[in-house]
Amino acid sequence: MKLLQSLLLFTFTMIASLIAFTYTAIHFPTTMRELLSGAQHVRDQMQSLYLPDNFMVWVDIFLQPNQIVLVGISIAMRFVIGIIGSFVSRNRTPTPTARSDPAPSASASSPFSRWG
Repeated sequence: MKLLQSLLLFTFTMIASLIAFTYTAIHFPTTMRELLSGAQHVRDQMQSLYLPDNFMVWVDIFLQPNQIVLVGISIAMRFVIGIIGSFVSRNRTPTPTARSDPAPSASASSPFSRWG
């Protein structure tokens, strides 16, 4: 159940990030151009290091400016969703469960108690 919840949250985060990316490009084109030029600057700085070609080919493939901006927006969206989730989970209090057996002693619950 926890895995399904994590996958759904990840999917929701990615969809929200794509929506935020598109919204920024449509409604704030100047901001998006500044973000893309900043990402291009990061890419140019990587290329100015004169790294070997077996590394630079991966920089060329994976470090496109739009991909860098989308990853940054995804990270920011994950923070926002985490903050909202912490406020929502703070309001939910777990219901106490009734125990039929007495609480185990501290020595019996220790993982080393079986060693003798």
